[in-house]
Amino acid sequence: MDDKPIQPAEDILAPDENQTEHAYPNSDPESDSDTESLNEPSIKSTRSYASLTLQHIQENGRRYANETYFMPNDEPELTRLNIVHQIYLILLDNALTTAPLPPSPTPTRILDIGTGPGDWAIEMSAAYPTATIIASDLTVFDSGLGHLALPNVDFQLADARAEWTYHEPFDLIHLRGLSGAFQDWAAIYAQAFTHCKPGGYIEVADTDPAADTIAFSPLKRPGSEAEIPALRKYTSALRAAAEAAGYPRDLAHLNTDALAAAGFVDVRVIERTIPIGLWPEDVAEKTLGKMTLISLLEALEGYALRPLTVHGGYTVDGVKELCQSVRGELLGVDGLTAKVRIVTGRRPVSFAQKKADLLAKVMARAKLVQERAEG
Repeated sequence: MDDKPIQPAEDILAPDENQTEHAYPNSDPESDSDTESLNEPSIKSTRSYASLTLQHIQENGRRYANETYFMPNDEPELTRLNIVHQIYLILLDNALTTAPLPPSPTPTRILDIGTGPGDWAIEMSAAYPTATIIASDLTVFDSGLGHLALPNVDFQLADARAEWTYHEPFDLIHLRGLSGAFQDWAAIYAQAFTHCKPGGYIEVADTDPAADTIAFSPLKRPGSEAEIPALRKYTSALRAAAEAAGYPRDLAHLNTDALAAAGFVDVRVIERTIPIGLWPEDVAEKTLGKMTLISLLEALEGYALRPLTVHGGYTVDGVKELCQSVRGELLGVDGLTAKVRIVTGRRPVSFAQKKADLLAKVMARAKLVQERAEG
């Protein structure tokens, strides 16, 4: 597994000191939290999930959250997302984030956009038990962890493309596996910047075969594109369908410029290359390759059915035949790898905020000295 850090983007000027750091125009002035009372039915609360009647869409043998999002939200997709979470834990040596968060209890609010089954949010709640974890998604997985009643996790139904209405800023905003979910990533990052605490972080992680992230490992052998014609046809079709739909899947949102343009600084990208299949000789790499292969095989139809039938000119049978051909290549060819990118950025602290923080520290130190002298 290759770990290739990419140099951070240049720091940009902090906001003007006259800027109001905690102005959230979308908030409700009569509400002081992001959640409803735990005794009241609400689509925002984990406790109310059992009472919801969600109108899912059955299409081509898969279940979807709405008319637009291309990935299903059924049991096969739940299984895939569970595996993907384990893959990221291996990649990060059991860490849940690459953002340099201080240890508990310092972070107080964490937002997980597109939480899926909720694996990441649940584990973050254990790592930061005094923090409030808000985990949002378009829908609820029947067997996902969103049905658990945990004291510091709030599962919410929300569409991140709409206006965010959180009432307090976050120490960390986390997005994973959302390539193709948004037409306008700049708008998503602008909202994230608004709702991120000064000094807080955003982290976005992704990999997507439609972005040509699958290639032969030079460490194994050069490989030949002639061995994977179905895979290349598949990825090309996915990319063309995404462009036709207006939801890009080129991973341009993981470039440092994308976050810097929103105002984030200290933007860094980590790119890792992971094996697909059982070809690595190293035991740990072989295990990782097996998990990646299973995840990819599970994703083939999920990635393709809706995009290719709606925007790619394929029939359902045509998509399944193409996926079957790709499956045969993935199982029969050694040396394939996939690239994973993780990008982080920090919201800068204004000069006024730095001055206020320094003054608070000086006052606290002076008070401590005075108390010791009087004691």
